[in-house]
Order: sequence, then C-alpha cells, then structure tokens
Amino acid sequence: MAVKRWALPCGAVSLLTMASLAVHARELTEKVSVLPDGAVWALGMAALWLLYRAWLRLDRPFGPKRLWVLAALFAGVMTLGQSFSAYGTAEWVTARRGEALLFAAGRIPLYAAAMRLLVHALGRLPARTDARRLTGWQLGGLLWLCWLPWYVCLFPGTVSVDSISMLMITYGLEPLTNANPFCQTALLWLFRKAGELVGSPDAGIALYCIIQSVLMAWLMGELVSEMRQTRAPEALCRGSFAFYALCPIFPVFAFCVGKDTNFAMAVLFLALETWRVSHGRPVRPARYVCLSVAAVGCVLLRNPGVYLAALTLALLLIFTSVRRSGGRWRVPLCGLLCAGLSFALLHAVVLPGLNVAPMPKTEEYSLPLQQVARVAAGEALTPGQREAVNGVLELDRLHTEYNGELSDPVKNLWREGCTPEQQAAFWKAWPQIVKDNPMTCLSATFHNTYGYLYPGYVSTIKPTLIVGDHSGRTANVWGYFDYSVNPLSAKVKAFTDRLNLNSLYRLLVSPGLYGWITLFAAVWLAGRRGWRELLSAVPALFTLAGCLLSAVNGYFRYAMPLYASAPLLLWLVAQSVRRA
Repeated sequence: MAVKRWALPCGAVSLLTMASLAVHARELTEKVSVLPDGAVWALGMAALWLLYRAWLRLDRPFGPKRLWVLAALFAGVMTLGQSFSAYGTAEWVTARRGEALLFAAGRIPLYAAAMRLLVHALGRLPARTDARRLTGWQLGGLLWLCWLPWYVCLFPGTVSVDSISMLMITYGLEPLTNANPFCQTALLWLFRKAGELVGSPDAGIALYCIIQSVLMAWLMGELVSEMRQTRAPEALCRGSFAFYALCPIFPVFAFCVGKDTNFAMAVLFLALETWRVSHGRPVRPARYVCLSVAAVGCVLLRNPGVYLAALTLALLLIFTSVRRSGGRWRVPLCGLLCAGLSFALLHAVVLPGLNVAPMPKTEEYSLPLQQVARVAAGEALTPGQREAVNGVLELDRLHTEYNGELSDPVKNLWREGCTPEQQAAFWKAWPQIVKDNPMTCLSATFHNTYGYLYPGYVSTIKPTLIVGDHSGRTANVWGYFDYSVNPLSAKVKAFTDRLNLNSLYRLLVSPGLYGWITLFAAVWLAGRRGWRELLSAVPALFTLAGCLLSAVNGYFRYAMPLYASAPLLLWLVAQSVRRA
C-alpha cells in the first residue's frame, strides 16, 4: 500500500528533477559516458524514484524547515553558477527565466531529500561495537600504501608555483618577503639544505614529501580511529577511510611541496583536538601539547591563520569555562597563549630582525578591488569616483585586465607609490560605489567565489591538481636547484584531465561539494544547538569564509582544509543525531 500511496508523487517529483537536470545554459562540448544517453536517463529516473520513495516514507519527510531553506540556497547558487560558468554574467537567468526557474525548482526537492535521508542514515546506521580498534598509525599506514602508486608516478614530488617562488628567495633571486608565509620559506630552505648535503635536490624534495605524506596519513588515520572509538556508524568510518584513500586530491597534495597541504593538516588537527577537549577526553599533557601545536601551525603556515586559531580557541575557552568542566579551560588558554606568543615573536622579532618585507596589503583586497573593477569596466563610475579609483589603481587598464574569476590582474594594477590620502579617498569612495551599483558589485563577488559552493565546477583559470611541471616555472631555479620532474607525471596529468570530462569525477574532486557539506553541518548543528560539535566545525567554517574572500574562484588548493574536514563534519552531525 505504501508503494501505491507514494507512486504518483514520487513519479511527479522525479520527472521535475529529471527535467531540471536536463537544462543547461550551454550544451556540453565533451562528455564521457559508458552507456547510451537513453540508458543513462532511464537509470537516472529510476534512481530518483527510489530516492524520493525512501524520503517520502520517512516519519517527517518535510522537516526540519532549515534543510529546505538550505536546499533553496544551494539551488539558487547552482542556478546563478550555471549562468556565470557559461557567460560570466547572470544573462541566462535574466534572459531565459523559464529555464532558470525549472533548473532551480527541480533541484530544491532533490537537495532537501538528500540531506534529510543523510541525517536519517547517520542516526540509524549500525556501529560495530565488537570491532578491534585500529590505531591512527595503523590506519595511516594503510592509507599511505594506498597513495604509494601515485608517488611512484610523481617521485620525487611536485613543487608548486609558490614553492618555486620561495626557493628563489632562499637563493637570493627574489627579495625576502612574507607574501608566502616566512616559516614555510624557512622550511623549504631546511629541506633544500638537506638535499644539498647528500648532493641531490631530489633527495630534499623526496624527504619533504615522505615526511609530509606520513604525517598526513597518520592524522587522517587518527580521525577515523577516533570515529570508531566513539561508535560512529561503521559505514561512515569505512566510507571516510575509502574517501581519504581513493580521492586523488589527497595523494596528489600529500606528495606536493607546498604550503596548502601543511595548513590543511593544521586545520584538521585543530578541529580534532577541539573535539577531544570539548568532549571530555582526559586532560593530560598530550592535550596541551597537541592543541598548542595545531594552533601554532595554523598561525605560522598561513598569514590569516592566526584569526582562525584565535576564534576557535576563544570559543572553546568560553565553552569550557561556562560548562565548568573541571579546569579543562586551561587547555584552550594554553593554546591561545602559544598561538599569540608565536605570532608576536614572528612579527615583532623575526621578520623585522631579518628585514623581511610584509605581506602586500592588496592580498586582502580581492573583494573590493573586483567590485570596483567590474563597475569601472561597465563605465558606471562618477567623475569623483573615477578620480578616487585612479589614485590607487591604473584606471585605464581595469577594463582590459579585469578577470571575473581571478583578482590577481586587478591587484597588480595597484599603484605602489599611492599616498595615504589617496588610499583614504579610495576607501571612502568604495562604499558609495557599492551603494550606487549593488547588483554589479554582487555579481563581481559571486563571479569570484561561486566555485566553492558549486559542486562539479572545475576552474580553468589555474591548474587544479598540481602535478609535474604544472606552472612552467621550474626553469626559474635551474642552475641552482636542478630537481627532476618525473616523466610519468605528464601521463598522470593527461589521465586526470580525461577523468575531468566525467561529471561524477568532477563532483568528487571539485571544492563545491565540500563547501556544501560544511554549510550543511553548520546549519544542522546550530539548529539542534549542538554547540559542543559546532565548536569543532569552526575551523572548516572559517576556511570556507576565507575561500569566499580569496583571489581565485574554485581553487582546489585553497579548499584543501574543506576536503580533509568533510568526514569530520559528517561525524559531528552523526553525533548530534544519535545523542538526540
């Protein structure tokens, strides 16, 4: 009877969603499919019918309301993202409103049903209570073995664009600067010296990648081990391990010399230690050390990392103080003091003492500069605004240099010799520019950020997976640091490029899905007042906010903490559901 009762609504909603999935702002030029189109659509229809049938048979299929609000938000982002990815503007939404409305309407029930079923599953899936607990090192060792084939193709390791710049600094080819974190530059210098001691730059890179990948595998193994210890759903534990083992993001960045992998590990470590402190793990010296190391890592490995660490630890300190948890507040206080001391020593002693140039201020100006550039490109500035903008930016070049998905070209037009008065005039004019052109400024911001909330979107502005000589800048250190680029890396790059034509693969590797998971976890935990779990989600939320303010749209390496934190966030949701 239940099947007959829900057959008609399941079929109707499935048809609506199928129609929505068939809508594209532009026809796909290339695609990969192992089945004929008709078979794909038939399977898709069957899958949707089963999904909606399972959803409608739940006790409260249409609640809670916050999931529908979130589903509507996701559908709106996807609709606008479809237009911007095809045209760079909202042209498709405004010119073809019927198609855009169908695109959004069919996705709202899909997203709401998927989130509702996920919550239900996280609360109902069984946990194995008799399973032997594997340690973080054991699980990490298995993860590293799963990644090993990638390292065979990438040995001695990939050197990122930023790391090339930092290597040039260590050789005196570029001035000493904190544009890339100074501590990461010092770390590269250390491993460069290690390679020189054995007479091979490849040895230094290999040592860096092996140590980094081992630590990364251990940390992810430690998370999965902690999940199993708390009797998390066995399917979630196994799925998390499989995700870390098989998703190409992790081995590619584990064997990459770059600042993003280290920072992602620091963020995940901070979130895990925050959970351990807030959930009453024994207060031993290890808790003080681990939380402090994670916080200091965030501070030293990314310039804005101090804000992430300070916010997380301050909230944890307030939580443990209010709950009167037997002196547990001392642990976040120690972490705060260590993070503050490391930041003060770096900026008050080390950087001035070594005459290190500070990070350029324009690194923080992506949002306002992109807004001003888009308005200027549309010739919408008043004479007074033009004068204020021209005082700090090369106004006549904004139209040609503006790129909606990358703020670097506009930031490069910042006049180095502009006076404080000119800068003050610009910052006074900017709010008025936004007020006069709200939709244009909103369009500029969305264009530069939507990839972090658009599952399946792969940016073409910068390389996605950093493999081989991806930047062509290797030659900049030839004669100084002659490391090898594995010839097999070209085949790896071709292989991943081919996989990019498959929509399911793009869904797995692009940042948008993990931005969704972050928002879903935050909304669910806040709605259930799961403050204890929400504390551990703060680092991922801060990272997502940083991505939305970053210079590049949908950049994989900026979102590395989101990839790493996805299993942890689902675990937090499972904990809140099972506790209730």
